[in-house]
Amino acid sequence: MAVSNTSGDMGFVRQVSVILKEGNVTAGSGYSPFGKTTTFGFASEISNGDPVALSADTANTCEATGGNFVVAPLANGVDLCIGRIIDEPKWVRQPSSSQTTWETMLAGKYYRIATVELYFPMSIYEATLVGGSASAITPGTGGKIDIVASASQAGHCLSVVDVSTGGAANIIPLTYAASGSATVSLVVGFIGGFGTVTT
Repeated sequence: MAVSNTSGDMGFVRQVSVILKEGNVTAGSGYSPFGKTTTFGFASEISNGDPVALSADTANTCEATGGNFVVAPLANGVDLCIGRIIDEPKWVRQPSSSQTTWETMLAGKYYRIATVELYFPMSIYEATLVGGSASAITPGTGGKIDIVASASQAGHCLSVVDVSTGGAANIIPLTYAASGSATVSLVVGFIGGFGTVTT
């Protein structure tokens, strides 16, 4: 099963397919009506109806997630609650053994996906990060990126730059980019209002 890609000209959405970060995956064995089968347990299982938070894990780059964003169970003090799951999670690829490293799970597509109904509407686009020297871009942190007029016009696409302060509060990064990254893709969400622009 392929992961639905939320990047590009997704535009205004209330429901979108997301990757589920459910902690360590433990492989076991059990029986189905058809005989012995491999079973899987999750350290932090996500189910239909669960409210979820945007995951700020540094492994969640646009490249690693295939242009999708990642959600995780709610956690005390993590103020990134984004919506609720509205269907049954489905595997992209089942691992053959237990998994403990999220970066490895992303690379192997050893995760489940589901549809999240956003608590607030947003427009989702893939942008090109053309400058990355100010700070790391962390999912869910507004005010850290600005639209770049010259690069957007030259490339005929949405281009952004990271800034230390004073960026657009209403443009929220949904994937991660390390400090010093440049000319990489970034999934961003617009949550209302005009985006600030720099030259």
